[in-house]
Amino acid sequence: MKNRFEAIPNPSCRFEIWDNENGEPVLHHDRLLTFASAKSAARIADFLNDGRSHLHGAGKWRIADRDVDRRE
Repeated sequence: MKNRFEAIPNPSCRFEIWDNENGEPVLHHDRLLTFASAKSAARIADFLNDGRSHLHGAGKWRIADRDVDRRE
């Protein structure tokens, strides 16, 4: 089963949180949820998918495979 939320790169070299269920980026207080690093965005996506895993330290960073250069 695919995660509902994932971190994907956008054209401005930032990473946004994408909602796979609704097929659109995630907004928070009418602002696009974007981050400068893939790791930060992946942490938020992981938290949104299952916040309890973040609290117990069991979460894994999930970054979409779409056009990501993984050489961080």
